[in-house]
Amino acid sequence: MKKNELRWSGLIITCISIFISSCEKEENGNGLRKSVSGDTLKVNNFIYEDVKDYYLWTSTINWNKIEPKYEPDSYIFFDKLKYKTEDQWSMLTDDAPAFYNMLDGVSTSFGYELIWGRFINSTARYAIVLYVYPGSPAEHAGLKRGDFLVSIDGNKEISDANYMDLYNASSIILGKAVLSDYGFLMPDINLVSMTAVTMYEDPVVKDTVVVKGTHKIGYLCYTNYTRESERKLQEVFIAFKSQGVTDVVLDLRYNGGGYAETSRVLSSILAPNTVVKRKDIFLTQSWNDELTAYFKKQGEDMNEYFMDNLSVNMDLSRLFVLTLRFSASASEATMIGLKPYMEVIQIGEATHGKYYGGALLTPMVYDNRKNEWISDKDIENWLMYLMIYRYANKTGDTSFSGGLNPDYYVEEDYNYMLPQLGDERDPLFGKAIELITGESVSTRSAQSLPHPHIIDGVNLRSPLNGKMIKSITNYELSITK
Repeated sequence: MKKNELRWSGLIITCISIFISSCEKEENGNGLRKSVSGDTLKVNNFIYEDVKDYYLWTSTINWNKIEPKYEPDSYIFFDKLKYKTEDQWSMLTDDAPAFYNMLDGVSTSFGYELIWGRFINSTARYAIVLYVYPGSPAEHAGLKRGDFLVSIDGNKEISDANYMDLYNASSIILGKAVLSDYGFLMPDINLVSMTAVTMYEDPVVKDTVVVKGTHKIGYLCYTNYTRESERKLQEVFIAFKSQGVTDVVLDLRYNGGGYAETSRVLSSILAPNTVVKRKDIFLTQSWNDELTAYFKKQGEDMNEYFMDNLSVNMDLSRLFVLTLRFSASASEATMIGLKPYMEVIQIGEATHGKYYGGALLTPMVYDNRKNEWISDKDIENWLMYLMIYRYANKTGDTSFSGGLNPDYYVEEDYNYMLPQLGDERDPLFGKAIELITGESVSTRSAQSLPHPHIIDGVNLRSPLNGKMIKSITNYELSITK
């Protein structure tokens, strides 16, 4: 390993591509193999060097049988190297700008998240709005959580051929349906027209304070750990504290992860004040054997610590967290990192189960004139998102594979009209209120479907090209179903 080639920029690791520009043929047992050259070879060597040096599971690869110069498709080459038993998340793209935008919560969209259903005995699909982003075209069009979308471009049914237009079209006309008192979807004559805009999708989707007797309950629905949201998070909790909030319900049910640093920020806001002031260990990191040995030799600290320089700390002794199968990675890190120091009460469904940290690796070349490493302009749009460490909390517990199981199992049932986020009639939030107050809460709308429908999709989607994993949420996660 070329330790002098290790370059850090925040959470982004940059690395080196080796130049080989030859084109040759060699014999093997099956005849002649044609070698690749030019940009393809540059990309292949970029993949080879970085996976070999930084990949968490580099020891699982038989490097003696890896020959980058005979790999005509860089995507297939990368896929060959992945440790598929554990790694669902590492990925390669030739559209780095789109990926960076996604990490930052920026996309061209209508500003909603959907879950997909299909009518039984029919090719027709429908979508249910899970939430809309503040200030989005969807919000301006009057769409809200629980709305059923049943037609596109006027009265055309939503099908396998066109359903992704609800995310990817530049403009769209949608038909809604309303749930009747008898549990049937009735078309709404009013159509919804929207034009997509490039926007920051603010992950602080809903925050409110619910007063129940002597309890002031601060509710926050948070959907993505973006660096941009860190200031907004502090503002929300400053407002909670000024209103005398006694309990916090953190809704991560649609949060697939995000920047590891933002998870540390949020956890430092929530943790007991003594823990924060001591700068106790938040998470520990385990890298591949060679990198771990190297870091230890260099005296590198492989722990993450709580932060005491934020503008607010809630000094909580317990935290209620709402989760579904979409909750992953940075969401799971928040829960895992806090558990040694406070009671974390999980309500909902088991989480996704991703306990690995990834880094962005970009191809670099050495500029002799400037005496520094710079981006390789020939292949600068290529980028790897590579799993490089596994995390655990202060106790070192790594027994949570397969997802974090809830303390109280509560389903989000899409056959019922979804209550609004922050509404105590929502079964997950209602259960938290019940546990906080000791009083039962009436949850779930009386309106329900007579079960002629099935849910067959998830809300998470990617603005990236089809060669990539379909549902990359960010640094910390991908989920597919």
